[in-house]
Amino acid sequence: MKQWIYQYKGLGDYRLHDAFQDLIAAQLQNAGTLVAIPSESKHYDVRGFDPIQGLFGGLQLQPWLRKSPTAKPQAQKNRRERLQTPQSFTVLVPAAKLNQTKQITLVDDLYTTGRTLYHARDALVAAGFQGTVTAFTLIR
Repeated sequence: MKQWIYQYKGLGDYRLHDAFQDLIAAQLQNAGTLVAIPSESKHYDVRGFDPIQGLFGGLQLQPWLRKSPTAKPQAQKNRRERLQTPQSFTVLVPAAKLNQTKQITLVDDLYTTGRTLYHARDALVAAGFQGTVTAFTLIR
């Protein structure tokens, strides 16, 4: 899996985007509202695609979060640095829109320390979401 993620994200090999789509779709059938974990905009510029949209592209993803630029990409941080990463997510929709659903499932490609998912959840709760937040990642 390490080689696969490197080829997909590191080398920008978009042809790999649908390798797990059947598995992903089966796992997320009853997952509530799916919210994509976004990358920083500079990563889009380098890769030419959004890896989360590619992996989960067959599903209806809500773009409710924006990630602010950080000094150093997650992939270049060690465990300690990842755990110390400050909040970098902004919620793009009002609480009334968030609360039209009772369950949000955050979707991401890779779970390392969980910091990204915790920050995303915290941002949603701070914005007024009152339901349940769960997560699905392809790799742990």
